[in-house]
Amino acid sequence: MKHVRRLLAASASLALLTMLLALGASPAAAASPKAPPQGHGACTAAAPGSELARRGAAWACTEERPLTGQDLDRIRAHLVTPRDAVGDPDAGPEALCASTEHQDVVANRHAYCARHGIVYALVDDEGKVTGTATLLVTARSLLDPNSVKWDESITVYSYDFSNIKSVKLALSSSCTACIPGPPAWGGGSITLGAHEEDNTGHLSYETTTRGGAERSRSQIAYQSQTESADALFPIISYGQWAGPSVACDGKVGNGPGCIATDSLARVTLSRSVYRGAAVAYEWAQNNLSGNNAMGTAKRPLTRDADEKRSDSRRYYSCKAPPRPFVANPTVVGDECDEYPFARTRQGGTLGDLCAEIIPREVGGVWSVDNVEVVRDSGVAPCIRGHVNSGDNQNAGRSVGRQVQSERILDGEAYQVVITP
Repeated sequence: MKHVRRLLAASASLALLTMLLALGASPAAAASPKAPPQGHGACTAAAPGSELARRGAAWACTEERPLTGQDLDRIRAHLVTPRDAVGDPDAGPEALCASTEHQDVVANRHAYCARHGIVYALVDDEGKVTGTATLLVTARSLLDPNSVKWDESITVYSYDFSNIKSVKLALSSSCTACIPGPPAWGGGSITLGAHEEDNTGHLSYETTTRGGAERSRSQIAYQSQTESADALFPIISYGQWAGPSVACDGKVGNGPGCIATDSLARVTLSRSVYRGAAVAYEWAQNNLSGNNAMGTAKRPLTRDADEKRSDSRRYYSCKAPPRPFVANPTVVGDECDEYPFARTRQGGTLGDLCAEIIPREVGGVWSVDNVEVVRDSGVAPCIRGHVNSGDNQNAGRSVGRQVQSERILDGEAYQVVITP
């Protein structure tokens, strides 16, 4: 029996040797290479005797690195209409990709762009780099606030190639609180030479958030496989990096939806559209004594979704004694328009304490310069505006719609922005 076991072991060794020789490797291929080189990221060993090993590569390494100024310049050079998205709450995904902020992920309430640099390097057994290729990956998305599904468009730029003609890249993603779709390029890979661009990739996601669910965050991470396309048996090197996080809830409107960040929400009202209502709010933001900037980013309002409390606040501001609101005969369809809004925690101050104003149109222009102050208590924490009922109600409906599109939760802060 011992003789049989020795014979089987010898036969297995001979079979392994035959297989290694058939792959062009020497018996030394069974030996482990040195420890991975330091400072090059995640490294995968080249099989001794393989094509890349014969070219002096002992390792293929993928290094994840932060963005550089040159990276941003390259992205902007490829975009049709690049503009700086810094501080622009309405910037779309492409503008966010072109942002000059040195951050891997740039986002606003409804869109994001994740940007990431990959250095693929061939390293010899002494730790010397023998070849490099640099890839810059961007993943951008515009979220629908009334959907729990979203897509990313993937663009890859290539540059700084040395002793490598082309590389292959495969990309997939994972998600902590959502379900990722299939890998980019149908699970395959793209091949890029130096100074090339590929914008054909897509990734998709869907959260499990349903109606009534509290806001939760889904953290996205990307996984890459990079390899030299020059060799018959290339070495695949693997990378992983964190991307954006998307917040989804089922608490706003008629169904669940998502936003890209929890940055301060905005409700925007135009003077040309909402006329006296918008002017009344703007005047209040600029002139309330001891309450200046109420409703701006400096002192945002806080949504209160309770309708009964809203009705009570509206009563106290507009109808309660000792000074209930009295329509002004010079204002067509005059209606009490309160600010801060009754549907905010800041609203509901007794009307007797509010400043009372009449926004006027002069020469076809609605402006705070034309506001008539009927009554000013001197330390007013609120205003009652004499506003046309149509303008008042249209402005209120617009605020309600934007609360939904911005997915402003009960108890969440938001600012009111008045535009021309």
